Amino acid sequence: MRRSPWICALCAAGVLAAAGFAPAPVGAAGPAASLVLINGRIYTMDAARPWAQALAVRGQRIAAVGSDAEVLRFKGAATRVIDLHGGFLLPGFIDSHVHFFDGGRYLTNVALRDATTMAEVAHRVAEFAALHPTDDWIEGEGWSYGYPDLPNGEFHKEDLDRVSGERPVFLDSSMAHAAWVNSAALRRAGITRDTPNPAGGEIVRGADGEATGWLKEEAAIRLVQAKIPPPTPAASVAALTAAIRAANRVGLTRVDSAGGDFEFLPQLASLERHGALTLRISIADWINPPALTRHELAILETARRRYHGALLSCCVAKFLMDGVIESHTAFLPGGYADQPAVTGMHFFEREPYQASVQSLYRRHFQIYTHAIGDGAIKLALDAYAAAQARGTPAEQAAARNRIEHMEAPDAADLPRFAELGVIASMQPLMIYPRDEWKGMEGLWEQYAGAKFLPTAFPIRSLLDTHATVAFGTDWPVVQLNPLLGIRNAVLRQSLDGRPTGGYVPAQRIGVGEALRAYTLSAAYASRVERNEGSIEVGKFADVVLLSKNLLEIPPDAIPSAEVLMTVVGGNIVYRKL
Repeated sequence: MRRSPWICALCAAGVLAAAGFAPAPVGAAGPAASLVLINGRIYTMDAARPWAQALAVRGQRIAAVGSDAEVLRFKGAATRVIDLHGGFLLPGFIDSHVHFFDGGRYLTNVALRDATTMAEVAHRVAEFAALHPTDDWIEGEGWSYGYPDLPNGEFHKEDLDRVSGERPVFLDSSMAHAAWVNSAALRRAGITRDTPNPAGGEIVRGADGEATGWLKEEAAIRLVQAKIPPPTPAASVAALTAAIRAANRVGLTRVDSAGGDFEFLPQLASLERHGALTLRISIADWINPPALTRHELAILETARRRYHGALLSCCVAKFLMDGVIESHTAFLPGGYADQPAVTGMHFFEREPYQASVQSLYRRHFQIYTHAIGDGAIKLALDAYAAAQARGTPAEQAAARNRIEHMEAPDAADLPRFAELGVIASMQPLMIYPRDEWKGMEGLWEQYAGAKFLPTAFPIRSLLDTHATVAFGTDWPVVQLNPLLGIRNAVLRQSLDGRPTGGYVPAQRIGVGEALRAYTLSAAYASRVERNEGSIEVGKFADVVLLSKNLLEIPPDAIPSAEVLMTVVGGNIVYRKL
């Protein structure tokens, strides 16, 4: 196992600072700065200078970091100077896993994440239908598996039929691995009692053999979703613009799309040309089972050549290996605790998946693999190891392939992340999701079983083996706000303090570690750490100003901090009035 060099350096810098030794001021000679920020508490994530008071920006990049007096030397007649009044400034947050267009659509469709009962879900669908009488389809997202008034623990088309009239309804689940539709939607899709389950999906049926309207996993969901007309160009741009503004407001300066945004590359490029793309975004494209095709590879290579700017870049290859534990579709070869005969799903077989990974690896594409269950995680690690075994040391170091979610690994596989240089891309707000998915606390343990508890969302264990952990949200699956994820990684508790002592408290981490996972480690996971993730001379001026110093307040108070300003490439893209 190898320790990441910048972690060692950061530890050493902390020792020097504690002893009273500060490095020399850092700056770059040249024209006057365009922007100077002074009188702040700047947490740089730079091992050589962990703290500073001021910084200067020249164009898009940081020109100087140091004290007020040192940085004000870069002030010219046209320089804009902003007094931070002691505010907490740090590198801009990076969300390592979003579905950006879906997030924008969530803001304008039937939003159900905070609904607490079936009755409330029905009311919101009815209300949306009344407010949008000309919409052909009614779409929404965020329903939960744990409503107290859920009849027989099942989702049925009749509950939606009563409030939707003759219009089709499509509601994605809170975890996006199941959908709930009404009778009209099933008719549009041509789904009858005789429609077979597609490979890798399930059409849930009642005792009478009829489809209930509950669809599990992408293959089944797509039977209906494919019938929904694509959004108009104007609607697409509106959704993307809403998502951009939402990201700016919560201090995000970069997001990594993990699927669902590839088709919107032209719209994003247009927004970039017109100055409306005010954060950095990398785009992933889905690789469909059973394996990567030459056609898919050609599409990836064409897009990579076309989209490679400072704000918009492409492409990452994304595999969906399994489902989620709450749907019994994550791949647990040993069976589920509540249904021992059920092992979940894996959507790629070992050999074609390994061949796909090898082909992408040879062409230097980064790879994301959604893997939640121990069986899926092992398949991904094995494929990455096989590909890297044939590469040069430089290729191995540059690969930085990722496993997304990583919820229920085999403990024996944890050291392999650091050994292989595989990134664990995790979403801490999903730990004990009492705040995000109503009524679902306890389901993960009930279904997966107590044997997985020691390594449930194993952030501490991964860091202790010197693996790189990058944080994100999976937005719109959970809220986009990084402060909520930081708090949950530290406390592993809901906002009302459940469970007492934290959920698997041995996996808690410190505030500084959580900040790193949302900044420098996330930049490393995106292969952009030379330009982003820390406040250093020469890097992009991507920073966020908070109203409170997260390192000095109780962890439970972290969400009370406000984002006061977000800066991307030296441009102020959000400022709280």
